Amino acid sequence: MRVAKRSLAALVIGALLVIGLLLLATEPASARTNFAFGFNLAVPLTPYPAYVYPYSPPGYYPPVPYRPVYPPCARVWVPGYYDGYGNWVFGYYRYDCGYYGY
Repeated sequence: MRVAKRSLAALVIGALLVIGLLLLATEPASARTNFAFGFNLAVPLTPYPAYVYPYSPPGYYPPVPYRPVYPPCARVWVPGYYDGYGNWVFGYYRYDCGYYGY
């Protein structure tokens, strides 16, 4: 399969070179025109470079220290009340972080 791809690529490149030489002879006749022709098969003729990274060296990795997880704050229900102007304020939850703040 590789040999067939390479021979096909060589054949196409050769054909393009011959066509280019034929068009090169007609260049003075078309002095004011611009003509471009591109063709891409996307068949690599050489293998792609491989970048090999070495493994990390074996060694001792200390375990991650255990830290207990505390909830940020306690949710406390504040019941509804009347404010100083006689308006009713509905009850709500608030966070009570306590004395230590966690």
